[in-house]
Parts: sequence; structure tokens; C-alpha cells
Amino acid sequence: MMLEKMTEKLTNDYKEVPLFYVTFNLDKFIKEGEKGSCDLKIHPSLEHDIFFRGRLNELVDYIRKNYDMEKLTK
Repeated sequence: MMLEKMTEKLTNDYKEVPLFYVTFNLDKFIKEGEKGSCDLKIHPSLEHDIFFRGRLNELVDYIRKNYDMEKLTK
């Protein structure tokens, strides 16, 4: 019951559902490099699509290589 209410609120009554999101950990990026510095979450209905996952990973790699990640986080 509580989980259902929280899901309703987070999805605007199931009208806005996130298909994917990416979080970036600047500390990990600085200490350990690119690998593992981003966490990609994909909607369960899409997470097994190899093409989709591959394109999102390419996009994340592109952003890390072509943008100042420190500047993006501040």
C-alpha cells in the first residue's frame, strides 16, 4: 500500500514514468577514473534491450569524454 502511494506520487499518477536516468559520482570519477563513475538505471521493460542499453552507454561515455564533469556537477 505505501509503495503504491509512493509510486503514484513519483510518477504523477502514472502519467510520467522515467524510462531511464543516469547519476554521476564526481568523487569516484576523480579517484578511480571513468569506469563505474555513472550509474545507469533503465525501466524494467527496456533493460534487456541490448541496442537501447548500448546506445545509452555510448551517450554516457560521450558526455564523460567531451564535457567537464566537474563543471556539470556544480
